[in-house]
Amino acid sequence: MRLKSALILLSLAILALFSCRKETVANWDVDITGPVVSSKLNIRHFLTDSLFTTSANGILNLNVNREVAYIKVDSLLKLPDTTIVNTFTTPITLTLSPGQSMNILPPTPLTFSLGDGIALKYGIIRTGNLKIKYSNSISEPLNFLYILPGVKKYGQPLIISETIPPGNNSLIKTYPLDGYDIDLTAGGTANYNTITQSYTVSLSPIANAVVANPGTGAKIELSYTEIIPQYAKGYFGMQSVPVNIDTARLDIFKNFNATNFMLSDATLDFRIINEFGAEFSGALSNIKSLNTINQSSITLSTQQLSAININRAFEANNMVNPTIKLISLNKNNSNILPFISNLPDKLTYSGNINLNPLGNTSGFNDFAYFNTGIKVLADINIPMKFVADNFLLQTVSPIDFTNLKQLDNVNYGNFIINAKNGYPFDAILQAYLVNDQNVVIDSLFVPGNNVIAKGITNTQHVVIASSYQRLYIPFDNAKLQNIKKSKNIKLKAKLVMPTPQPPEISLKDTYEIDIDIIIDVNYKVKRK
Repeated sequence: MRLKSALILLSLAILALFSCRKETVANWDVDITGPVVSSKLNIRHFLTDSLFTTSANGILNLNVNREVAYIKVDSLLKLPDTTIVNTFTTPITLTLSPGQSMNILPPTPLTFSLGDGIALKYGIIRTGNLKIKYSNSISEPLNFLYILPGVKKYGQPLIISETIPPGNNSLIKTYPLDGYDIDLTAGGTANYNTITQSYTVSLSPIANAVVANPGTGAKIELSYTEIIPQYAKGYFGMQSVPVNIDTARLDIFKNFNATNFMLSDATLDFRIINEFGAEFSGALSNIKSLNTINQSSITLSTQQLSAININRAFEANNMVNPTIKLISLNKNNSNILPFISNLPDKLTYSGNINLNPLGNTSGFNDFAYFNTGIKVLADINIPMKFVADNFLLQTVSPIDFTNLKQLDNVNYGNFIINAKNGYPFDAILQAYLVNDQNVVIDSLFVPGNNVIAKGITNTQHVVIASSYQRLYIPFDNAKLQNIKKSKNIKLKAKLVMPTPQPPEISLKDTYEIDIDIIIDVNYKVKRK
């Protein structure tokens, strides 16, 4: 039942009657009776409708898909910050002419220290910078030319050309490396994690001839910082990655609670999706079902997650084709029934992952794209067939009648509820008025007069006919003033099973409670 809709239509009905009154010279009270709203109370209203399917025998099935974990192992391949210092000085007194080179030693390749046996041969830089500090101990400007033939963008190598003024750290510049392809073989298949580089330092063509004393010249400090690959290829080594204990939130049962609840059947499929171009092995452990409302916890017991082997993903046309490992848990290979019957709002887990457990089986052809890793999805299927003493459905709806002055003229009245119950259990209804401080300030239903009797059932506890009854909910002006103060209405429906031994109940797609609400009010019409 959507109580919010009922109240809105109630206020509109009163407002319409008030605005259509005839002119008079007196005040009088009138009794008004009329329909307010028709609605249906269905378990779909409390658990998202799109989650339900119907089996061949008409029983509702709750189907839920949630992401439990996403382990971004691409972070294993981040290139470490690397700084190198090159000096270009003369060992003897030397007279330099404009444009004359000072190169004494040939340039050396730059090798990144990645550790863990990682050997990369190619990459695309997503983000990163090259910061260079230039110093010149000669009294005239020097020209610096730096070429990285294996670092290319749009097919063109990275070339840096600067004029260095005299002085220590006389020029400091940062060059973005975003989007550059990088050949990490130094131009040959025998090298990994290495780039080639060449330097040229010369006296500026516009400088004056100068005498360079021994030990003077240029000092270049190059810092490769914050380099994050968009793509990497090579061998990623044999690494072990701990999965520290973490929590995944579930919102499936946030409006549902029960006493002595136990499902008759359920399945939980873990889909482990590998987006990485490398093999993995590992285990998930310490998986717990947490119900923070009842402060209860159930640890998952199964051998299915203790030794998991996951094949590598594949790539085609610069796209990742992930591999999927499916692990199915049911009541025969796990304690999945009490695990889900705990009605968890959180799952906790931990584990470990081993990268390339069999070594370099790809021949330096492991690959990874940015923001990829191992994703763990949980597919839960719950046939709505269970045993319970009772269960509670609740929902919260916002309201705001602060500025509706016409409510002040209502003296008293009743909500008259005509109810048809097609469920195999009694429904005890209550609606709480909640103010802007999230404090309950009133309730709408009268205890003892808020029970909708269960439908008529056969010996298998299947509803064969609905029950009918009428409820009266009295209210006065004071209760209406509390409605005006309220910001939310919390509706609770406690569904009580037959006693003393509650039978197994199946919820069918056809089960619902039909509600017709009629308003009967005494209303004061005032002369203006």
